Amino acid sequence: MKTFKTALLLAALAAGPALAQGYVPNERLTYTPTENGVRISGSTGFGARGHWCAAAGYAVDQMGAADRQTLYVSEPRARGFGGDGGVTFTLDPTGLTPSPVVILGGSLTKAGSAMTISHGITLCGGLQSPGR
Repeated sequence: MKTFKTALLLAALAAGPALAQGYVPNERLTYTPTENGVRISGSTGFGARGHWCAAAGYAVDQMGAADRQTLYVSEPRARGFGGDGGVTFTLDPTGLTPSPVVILGGSLTKAGSAMTISHGITLCGGLQSPGR
């Protein structure tokens, strides 16, 4: 976990001027702050698991969220081809019908998909294996 946070911090510092356009912790993702959340665009290379991990990390590191809080998909990824594949996550469930994530694969295409930040952080562990 400490390695993940350190890597995010170093990548964010290296991003320099890109920070003016949104929080960019690596070359694959663009983080754009929204009211009570963040829009994450780009490919993690790890599918939905990577996006939930990224959203949870952002919520803790940039929004000061507690790990017991819940993240919700407020603007899902468009189905099919085209678009940037962006997903907007929020800490505010207002206007959503929360649905706990059971299967990660389709969770980014359904508004209201919900996961605790602590669960999202646990998904980060498998993303840091050697060779990745």
